[in-house]
Amino acid sequence: MESSGPGPWPGGTPPVPSAAPAPPAPAPDGARMPWRVFQEVKALRAEVRSLRAEREEAKGRLDKLYEVVHGLRADRTTELESAHHETSQAYSALRDRIIGHCRTAAEAAAEHPHHRAEAHVRLCAALFRTVLGEHPAAEEDWHRTAAGVLGAQVPLGSVTDLHRHTAELRARITELGGVHRWNFELRLGHVPDPRLHEVWPRSDDREPLSLCVAPAYQVVGRPPHVRPLVHTVIGRV
Repeated sequence: MESSGPGPWPGGTPPVPSAAPAPPAPAPDGARMPWRVFQEVKALRAEVRSLRAEREEAKGRLDKLYEVVHGLRADRTTELESAHHETSQAYSALRDRIIGHCRTAAEAAAEHPHHRAEAHVRLCAALFRTVLGEHPAAEEDWHRTAAGVLGAQVPLGSVTDLHRHTAELRARITELGGVHRWNFELRLGHVPDPRLHEVWPRSDDREPLSLCVAPAYQVVGRPPHVRPLVHTVIGRV
């Protein structure tokens, strides 16, 4: 039979458990972060600030260099434009000399004034195509072209001087640089525009375009330095 006497605890009653200990208060950031890591973060922040300052300084230098480059390009463009302007004036003078030279041959090719005028404009157009558009290699190209328009029995006369000056002009243009072209293009059937065309003296500028007698002197991307010499409705010369 079990005893009903007092239990094993002194006084007969077990002790009451005390409350759990409170967690320690959070430490400040500096105390919580190991000192070495804190120092590395601080150093990296300083390095980032330094790199940003260097980047801004480099950007400033780059901007100044861009200004210098743009200025040099502008100077070069102005210089090139002036050089092409001078060369285009040489072309205009040469063009007039070729037209004058062709007049004598055209007058010998026909008796009727109308036929002489038509032979003149056709001969000029053919020669300019040959000596500028097709890169002639010799004076024979001039005479071959003239014979195709006037007939082999009509002499063109000596073109030694004209051929030499044409070759010199082409060489000067090549040395200048830039994308130059002899522009023979026309919108056939349209009436001449005085802003875009120079009309052959005996052409009716109220009639539609029919022939480019001499090409425009043009640097690609710029308005022509010399407008094309054009003819309207061939046969009405």
